[in-house]
Amino acid sequence: MSADSVEATVAASGKNGKLAGLRYAGMLVCLLLLVWAMGCAPKIYNVNMRYQPTKVIPPAVTDGRKFSLTVAAFIDRRKMDDTLLIGRVIHSDGSSIPILPRYVKAQDAVAAALRELLIQSGYGVSPEKAAWDLQENTIRPDWGRILVGGAIEELDVTCLDTIPRKRYSAKARVTLVFADVQKKRIFYRITSESSSTLDHILFSEEKLESQINGVLSEAMEKALEGPETAKQIRESLKE
Repeated sequence: MSADSVEATVAASGKNGKLAGLRYAGMLVCLLLLVWAMGCAPKIYNVNMRYQPTKVIPPAVTDGRKFSLTVAAFIDRRKMDDTLLIGRVIHSDGSSIPILPRYVKAQDAVAAALRELLIQSGYGVSPEKAAWDLQENTIRPDWGRILVGGAIEELDVTCLDTIPRKRYSAKARVTLVFADVQKKRIFYRITSESSSTLDHILFSEEKLESQINGVLSEAMEKALEGPETAKQIRESLKE
């Protein structure tokens, strides 16, 4: 073999070695980035549950008298092992990340949303936060004129986090229970529900939050805006 051939062979080997080294380095960088991304992935998502108006709220139809409604924390009737959960983000590989309400439990968050809706509807609302089991014999006389409690029947937000689109779905079903405090008598119950879906190319906690708050707020708006609810409240005050 000539000297020129030897030099060419050595040069080619060196070039191939450099390419192999670059490929190895690139694979190593990709692996490190993957590990870093997995390490930075959240273990849980938190959303701030609150009343989020879905329409213009009509003023409450009352008889003109000033009275105060006391709102009790809701009872959670969802058929699930962990009622702290309000949903999950599900990835294409089947893994999932739980979604929890931020700051408070779902029962208190739903009660706070109802309290805000009642205030925006023009009702007087007591600042007291009652704990009521929806039984007539446990109503306390210091809970004002009308007590409003309720139960969470369904409350869930889910995101299927796949490529290229993300599908958000949410549902809420709540029961509101109205009671005459002085007579220790439940005079009205109403159950209302709402659901929604959203397809989007981006994932965010803000979208999870918007979906769950939207269906919860709409379900409660439906329960309050019907003429029967205001009628039952007025008739209770007349007695």
